[in-house]
Amino acid sequence: MTNNREQQQKDGVMKSLAIAGFIGLIIVVSWLGVQLVKVVPNAFTSLASLADSVYSYDTRGLMVASSKGTVNDDESVTINWNVPKRTGTFAFSYACSEGLAVDMRDSLGAIKALTCDTNYNIGSVSAVDIIATSEKNRFTDLRYRIDFIPSGKEAPLMSDESTITIVNATIGTTGTPEVTVATSTPATTTPVATETPTKPTAPTMPATPAQPVYTQQPIYSIPTSNPNGFTDLAVSFVGSGILVGQSFKNTGTIDNDETGAIKFIVQNIGTKTSTAWTYTAKLPNGETYTSTSQAALKPNERATITLGFTMGDDTGAKRYNVEVSVTPDSNRNNNSFETAVAIVD
Repeated sequence: MTNNREQQQKDGVMKSLAIAGFIGLIIVVSWLGVQLVKVVPNAFTSLASLADSVYSYDTRGLMVASSKGTVNDDESVTINWNVPKRTGTFAFSYACSEGLAVDMRDSLGAIKALTCDTNYNIGSVSAVDIIATSEKNRFTDLRYRIDFIPSGKEAPLMSDESTITIVNATIGTTGTPEVTVATSTPATTTPVATETPTKPTAPTMPATPAQPVYTQQPIYSIPTSNPNGFTDLAVSFVGSGILVGQSFKNTGTIDNDETGAIKFIVQNIGTKTSTAWTYTAKLPNGETYTSTSQAALKPNERATITLGFTMGDDTGAKRYNVEVSVTPDSNRNNNSFETAVAIVD
């Protein structure tokens, strides 16, 4: 009887221990499950980050180059770069420098004026043509940067910078005379018109924000013609002076031993593309020059014109005038100007 009771006590103890062990095992398994749930997402996140890093990696980086390291004032130069192995767009910007202006030629050949220290999104391209002018110094460094912005991102993933030197040969090494650019060589015996169609200046954006936030600006297109709008060609005086090589130098007076020149601008300030137009100039040497038919001007488009001539032995104040003719024209009161220039020996 006693043996049976002891056996029953032993069986009870064993059952209690078995139940306690089972409960302990359940607790340990539950704890391990909780720890596994915590660890697995981080592991997947790390793997995803690693995969993204491998996908984004490009051993070449972004490398820019230009077709010329040194260019003349108002000369076109091509900037190109390699394309990283992922989708995205590129942005162009250049550093501000006194007297430096930069234009960009788009895929349609139109010229857009750019603002310094501004990021311009130029799309998924691998090259761009720019035209730089320097009005203050004979040698000016154009420092520019190309940024690559991946699709879906707002900040650049990679960038590269380079420099192009702009040379304005009409400015001496010891002074900075006022110089503007002409584009062709006039004859020395008869007046010759040289014309440079100039695209309208693109709208500029506000100044750089106070916070260092990466922003991009689009390249603005030339205003389109309104078929129900109006044409208004206006002529404005720029200056009088001499020709140095193929460049106009605004001297305010004309030495009769030099090739004299006058410069003016014809601009369509209307809302509709003009028809073909002409102009007539009575020059300081007394001759009259009438142009051939000129290409139509879009709204806000302008043509910069320089006329060269010889003076002979004349001196003194000489009057001259320019008149533009186009049909139709909504306002003819701004189609002409008249002024005078001093001829010196």
